[in-house]
Amino acid sequence: MYCYHCGYKLDERKIEAKKSSFSGVENVDEEAKVEYICPRCGHLIHEGMSEEDSKALSRASHAQIQRAANSYARGMCMNALGAILLVIAIMFFFLAKKPGHGGELETNCAEFYVFLVSLVISVTLLGVGIAFTIIGVRNKHHYTNLLKDLNNQTFVQ
Repeated sequence: MYCYHCGYKLDERKIEAKKSSFSGVENVDEEAKVEYICPRCGHLIHEGMSEEDSKALSRASHAQIQRAANSYARGMCMNALGAILLVIAIMFFFLAKKPGHGGELETNCAEFYVFLVSLVISVTLLGVGIAFTIIGVRNKHHYTNLLKDLNNQTFVQ
């Protein structure tokens, strides 16, 4: 189920597996409707969809696509900065190999410490950047498909 207000995807099977909505309730028939509360925004989520709910979900999907594009851009920026810093780290690694010591790596010079710091920062930036990029691409693809279903009127809550 999707929240009509914020577009959050709620997996009702997981919720029902933890605690049934009908436990402790007497006289439950097959027509009983279950409503969930969105954990992100607090609005009620129900089955069945009116025209106004469809429009609200469409607006929320567009907002989620924009968030996904921002996440992708943030990830690509971190990837670019991480790659630049990795190149700088490699340059400082070669600078740490002193010609006065026969081209051996000297570990107690400033160039080596700059190499280590820039290497750690670049690997961190690349890791977080790749994660943001994947999250952005995945969410954009997911909500684009949801919008296609809404536009083709094939979406069922």
